[in-house]
Amino acid sequence: MRLKTKIRMTLENVLNNYGYALEKKYKLKRGTADYNILMDDREFPFDEEAYKKAKESGAPITLNWIIPLMGPGSGGHTTIFRTISYLSEMGIHNRIYMCWDTDYAVSDEELREQAKKYYGYDLGTNEIHWAYTDMEYADGCVCTSWQSAYVLRRFHNCLSKFYFVQDYEPWFYPMGSLYHLAERTYTFGFRGVTAGLWLSSRLNKEFGMETKGFRFSYERDRYHFGEKKDTTPRIFFYARPYTARREFEIGTMALDLVAKKVPDLEVVMAGQPISDYPFGFKCIDKGIMPPDQMSDVYSQCDMCLVLSATNMSLLPIEVMASGSVVVSDGGDNNTWELNDKNAILTEDDPWDIADKIVYYLNHRDELAPLRLQGREYAEGITWKKEMEGVCEFIRDSIMTDRSKRG
Repeated sequence: MRLKTKIRMTLENVLNNYGYALEKKYKLKRGTADYNILMDDREFPFDEEAYKKAKESGAPITLNWIIPLMGPGSGGHTTIFRTISYLSEMGIHNRIYMCWDTDYAVSDEELREQAKKYYGYDLGTNEIHWAYTDMEYADGCVCTSWQSAYVLRRFHNCLSKFYFVQDYEPWFYPMGSLYHLAERTYTFGFRGVTAGLWLSSRLNKEFGMETKGFRFSYERDRYHFGEKKDTTPRIFFYARPYTARREFEIGTMALDLVAKKVPDLEVVMAGQPISDYPFGFKCIDKGIMPPDQMSDVYSQCDMCLVLSATNMSLLPIEVMASGSVVVSDGGDNNTWELNDKNAILTEDDPWDIADKIVYYLNHRDELAPLRLQGREYAEGITWKKEMEGVCEFIRDSIMTDRSKRG
C-alpha cells in the first residue's frame, strides 16, 4: 500500500470519530464527510458583478454562516442561532449552510423546523440550506468550527471573513493530527468573534487575530430567580461524559466523596442521559432537558457544579440568574467571568471540590451572599448589548473592506 493511501486512510479513521453521532442520526455513510471537506480543493472565486449589484442596490448586509449539523441539546448551536437572531433584528440578512459534504440532503424546511425545535429560534426571513457548496456572494462569511474554517479558506466570494469561535477547539483532542488541524485555522487571517473575553485575548496574543469578544448573558424569559423549597442537600451536576472538557470523571469522583460525608445527598444531573452509570449517591437523571425547564431545576439545588477545562460554559450565568450558586474550577478560562464574589472556585481536583461543597452544605447561610451577588452580576449583562457590539464589529469590518475594494 502506498504511503499516500495509508495517510489518507489514517486521517479518515481519525476524522470518523468526530462525526459518529450525527452520522448515525442522519444515517449517513461513514468515513467520507469530514475528510472530503478538508481535502476538497474547489475554489469559490469572487463574483465582481454580484458585489457591484449588492453595493449599488443598497440592500442590507448579508452574511453566510457555515455551521455543523444540528442536534438537540447543543449549546454551541443555540449561541449561533441567538447571534443570528439579534443580528437579524439589527438589519443584517443571514444565510445558513451545513458544513457537511455528502450526497444526502435535508430540505430547507426541515432544517428550519429543526432550528426552532432544538433551539427555540424562528429564522423568519433568514435562510437555511443544506449544502455549503451552494453558497452565493455575501458581504461577509462566518465559519463556526475548525472544519468549516477550511471551507471558508477556499471561499472568496465575499468581502470579509469571520471566525465565530466558541471554544479553543484544539483542546478537544489529544496532541496529534486533529489538534494541529484545528489550531492551524487560527492562522488563516479571519477576524474573530469570540464567545467570551478569554478566547478573544488568547487568539489575539498567540495568533495575531483581530478579535471581538462578547460576554455571556441569559434569556430573561427562560431563567427566573427562585427560592429553594426544601432542606434536602441537593447538588446539580452538568454531566456530559462524551465531552471530555466537562470533566465528568472529576465531578463524579468529587460527588462520591461528598456522599460519604453527606449520606442524604441528592444529585441532579443533566447534559446527556447517564442512567447506565453506577454512582455512590442518589442520582436523578434529567438527560437532555429543554431550556425552559432548567431554571426551576437550578433553583432547587443548593449548588450547581459546572466544570470546564476549556472555555467557560453558558450555564454559570444561567445558574446565577435562577437563584443557585455556581461551583466551578478556576483558571483564566473561567475566571474572566467568575470570581469568589459570584461563585465558588475550586482546583481541578475532586478532593478540593468535595471539601468546598461539604463545607457550604454545612454552612448554608454562607451561600446567601454568593446567591445574591451572582444574581446581581447576571442581571448586569444583556444579550442585546453584547450583540450590539458584535453587530458593530461586523458592520465596521465590512465597511472597511468595502472602502479598500472601491
